[in-house]
Amino acid sequence: MNSSDLMDTPRIFTAIAEWAACMIYILLLPKKLHQYKLGFSLTGTLGVLLLYQYIAGLLPLYLWIPGMIGAIAIMYFSIYFICHTSFQDAAFCCIRAFVLAEFAASLQWQLYVWWADMFQKNSILVSVMVMLLTYLFIYTIYFLLERSHIPADEPLDVNRRELIGAASIAIGAFAISNISFVMPDTPFSSATSSLLYIRTLVDFGGLVMLFAHQDKREEFRMRTENQNLNNLLQRQYDHYKMAQENLQILRRETHDLKHYLLAIRSEENPEKREQYLYEMEHALQVQEAFADTGNHVLDVVLTTKTTYCVQHNITFNCLADGKLINFMHVKDICSIFGNALDNAIECVRQFENPEKRLITLNMFQKKQFLIIQFENYTENPPVTKDKFPETTKNNKLYHGYGLKSIQIAVKKYDGTMTLKYKPCWFQLKILIPVKT
Repeated sequence: MNSSDLMDTPRIFTAIAEWAACMIYILLLPKKLHQYKLGFSLTGTLGVLLLYQYIAGLLPLYLWIPGMIGAIAIMYFSIYFICHTSFQDAAFCCIRAFVLAEFAASLQWQLYVWWADMFQKNSILVSVMVMLLTYLFIYTIYFLLERSHIPADEPLDVNRRELIGAASIAIGAFAISNISFVMPDTPFSSATSSLLYIRTLVDFGGLVMLFAHQDKREEFRMRTENQNLNNLLQRQYDHYKMAQENLQILRRETHDLKHYLLAIRSEENPEKREQYLYEMEHALQVQEAFADTGNHVLDVVLTTKTTYCVQHNITFNCLADGKLINFMHVKDICSIFGNALDNAIECVRQFENPEKRLITLNMFQKKQFLIIQFENYTENPPVTKDKFPETTKNNKLYHGYGLKSIQIAVKKYDGTMTLKYKPCWFQLKILIPVKT
C-alpha cells in the first residue's frame, strides 16, 4: 500500500473538525438563540460545512486557498450569529477555532495513516474510530483549558492589535504546515513521508503560540485594570485626606458664628446687615452638612458629599450608623461610600428639576448582616456593560472601575454587591456578614 495516497485528510473529517472547534466557543460564549433554535443552527452549520468541504474537494488545486478562506468564513459566521459577541471577539475566537481544527484533523489523520501503513490496510471503520477518539480527547482537553480564558458573562473586548497578532500567528502556522501540500518543491517543503508529521507539529506549535498570546493578553489587561483600580482608590483616599483638612477649616468658621451675631447687632447699614445674614445662613448650611455617624472616616466622606449636594440643590437623605463599619479599613470606606455617592450624584445632576435630584443612603444591621443601601432617582434603566451600568461621561477610560472598586472592597469582607433598577430608582445594595 502506498502511503503517499493517504496524505490528504478527507474533507468530511476536516468539516467535522471545524464544526467541533466552533462548538467549543459556542458552548463557552453567551448565546443569542433559544435552545430549539440553537440546536437547529448547530445542525445546519454542520450540514453547511460538510456540503462546502465536499464541493471544495472537487475544485482544482489552485482554488484550495480560496476554499479554505470560505470555510473560515462559515466558521466565523456560525460563531457571530449564534453567540452574543462583537465582530472582533467572534473573529478572535474563529482564528483560534480554525488552528484547533487544523491540528485536530491533522493529528487524527496522521494516526490513521500510521496504522494503515503498519498493517497495510485501508479501513473506513478504523479511520472513523480514530477520528472520534482523537477529536474527543483533543476537544475535551481544549475545552477545559479555554474555559478559564473565556468569561461566561463578560465580553472578551479584543482590540485590533490583539486580533492582528492572533491572525498573524494563525496565518504563519497554516502557511508553514500546508506549504508542502500546495507547493512540494519549495526549500521549506517536506518529503512525502514526513508531510503529515510536519503539518501536525506546526499546527500544534501554532496552537501553543495562540495560548501564549492569550495569556500575555490577559496578563496585560489584568495589570492595566489593577493599575486603574489602584489609581481610583488612591484618588478617593486623597479626596478623603483633603476633605479632612477642609473640615477643620469649616469647623473654625462655624465656631465664629457668634462674631457674626455681634456684627449684625451693631451694624446700622441695612445692606451690610443683609450681607452678614447671608453669610450666617451659608455657615449654618455648612454646619448642617456635618455628619456625625460614629465613624470619623465616614463622617468626613459624608460631610464632603452632603456639602456638595447642598451647593448643587441635591436632596441627600442619610440614615447610617457609622459604628457598624468600624472594622473596615479607611481606604475601603472611602472606596465604597465615595464611589457609590459619586455615581449617584453624577446620575441625578442631569435633571434640571431639583425635585428629581434625590439620593438616599441607609446603613443598618439586620440579624447577622450589615446592609448598606444606596438609591438615587433615575428615569431610564441604565445601559449595562460587563454587568455594570455604562458611564455617561465622555471619558470612557475609567468606565466601570468605580463599581469594580466597590465590589473588590466588599469581597474583602465576604460580602456581596447587587445592582437593581425599579421604576424611577436605581439601587446599589451591599450585604456583609457580621462576625460575632
